[in-house]
Amino acid sequence: MREFITRSLSGIVYAGVIIGATAFHPYALLALLAIILTAGIVELKHLTVGERAKTLFLTLNLLGILLLWVHLQFLQDYQNHLVAFLVIVIMSVLIHWVFIKRTTINTEELVYVILGIVYILLPLALAFNIAFIKGHWQPQTLLAIFFFLWANDSFAYITGKWLGKHKLFQQLSPKKTIEGFVGGLIGALVIAHVIAYFWSNLTVTEWVILSVLTAVFGTIGDLFESALKRAADVKDSGNLIPGHGGILDRLDSFLFAIPIAYFYLYFFA
Repeated sequence: MREFITRSLSGIVYAGVIIGATAFHPYALLALLAIILTAGIVELKHLTVGERAKTLFLTLNLLGILLLWVHLQFLQDYQNHLVAFLVIVIMSVLIHWVFIKRTTINTEELVYVILGIVYILLPLALAFNIAFIKGHWQPQTLLAIFFFLWANDSFAYITGKWLGKHKLFQQLSPKKTIEGFVGGLIGALVIAHVIAYFWSNLTVTEWVILSVLTAVFGTIGDLFESALKRAADVKDSGNLIPGHGGILDRLDSFLFAIPIAYFYLYFFA
């Protein structure tokens, strides 16, 4: 009972912080994304190379926060320069290796640093673009993506618990079922229609497509993080959120859903 209360209270606080920071102001969102980046990088380091590349991941984290800040200052043209900014981050990491570590390059460490850039930093940068998708501050679409993911998780859990019989991907996540996956998809679709009634920045069809893409790729993100934890032989990526684990445990779906959502919104919606 105590664990349930702890999990519920921390979940409410977590959701409140996400919604408040996203809806309030661009700089509040910047602070939120910087915290997510820092916690995510720390957890990824522990899941992969441990303390062996501590200063390297610290460099990545500081460069990532700088990248997010630059993103906010030059947002109007940011999508045109995103690749250049990411290349600068990667080159800075390599410069760190040459002048700070002064050792031969460890391929394993390099792979996981690049993973941190692609898996954590890039989606967080694209989240900013979604909040400014029409050139001005419009956080409803980014908020909607969170709502789709939460609905998908909740409906998948309830449906899987009551009706789940057929395993979705037993090797990585034994508790996930095909019935739960379908239930989660239905939950996201329901929320898409509710959002379409209140927010008109996208059409009903566009909200529906976005909800489906978010739910599907969010589930894949959950499975990917499960693979990371299995490789590290741990239950949770961290203990930042009481009763829920680490930041990657809560945002694994978000990190996978954001790039595909951005691609759809920017090129099709």
